[in-house]
Amino acid sequence: MKLLMLINAKSGLKNSKARLLDVIDVFCRNGYTVTTYVTQKPNDAYGYMMRTRVKYDVVCVFGGDGTMNEVTNALMKKEHKPLLGYFPSGTMNDFGSNFDLGTDFRQIAERICEGNVREFDVGRFNDRYFNYVAAFGAMCDVPFTTDRNAKEILGNIAYILEGISKLSNIRSNKVRYTVNGKEYSKDVLFGLIYSGNRVAGMELETRKRASIDDGSFNILIVDYVPSIFEVPDIFTTLIQNKKYIHSYRSNAIRLEFEDDVVWTLDGEEAKIKDIADISMMSRALKILA
Repeated sequence: MKLLMLINAKSGLKNSKARLLDVIDVFCRNGYTVTTYVTQKPNDAYGYMMRTRVKYDVVCVFGGDGTMNEVTNALMKKEHKPLLGYFPSGTMNDFGSNFDLGTDFRQIAERICEGNVREFDVGRFNDRYFNYVAAFGAMCDVPFTTDRNAKEILGNIAYILEGISKLSNIRSNKVRYTVNGKEYSKDVLFGLIYSGNRVAGMELETRKRASIDDGSFNILIVDYVPSIFEVPDIFTTLIQNKKYIHSYRSNAIRLEFEDDVVWTLDGEEAKIKDIADISMMSRALKILA
């Protein structure tokens, strides 16, 4: 059995690299031939997967949700799709929470060797893919604009500080979107299209609890209301005034914008000029968890 470990040595969780030998030991004792590759730059995990000709049985990602996103984008474009494993060593690690993955990496390795396979949905965003969230609008660029060194030192607090620094620059996004056969036109503060129930480390309350393999997105569109920025706690006020929040369940949504928009896909940046076509690829990949 051929197993590849893709390692992002710059992912955020402290002391995670010290446990690599324990993980490799577990795999070797269970009959795997282990190949390791340490990424050297952004998008290198994607590049390695696209250029390798080796048909691995299992590909394990040792990094954050962004590294996992790179691997998903590569596998969705390849005919051979190996089983996945995930050692979440980033700052938020939202994707791993869908499979109850903690930070005991030896335990995760042992679970992988047990061979319990789970399928999971993959979102398609124009010609790209995402594992659990596509988002635009207020502060959605925080995951990829926050300083990497700050994330390593401060963890989640680094995101909060970066978000606070952007409050004065929040603006509306004029959006026309179509979901479940109906068209809407709004000034939007931000939008979330996600599967599972956790984004940016937060459990999100929805009308129907979602899972990572149920074939549908939870969709939240939040109105832009200028007066809301006069109160100290913007997001608490929005939650309490649910008339500003529009939620949907669907396997697809199309959004059209007047201006260029920056999105985050699993914490990675994506820019579009005017249209985002988003659809669900039901149970497209398999993970050992």
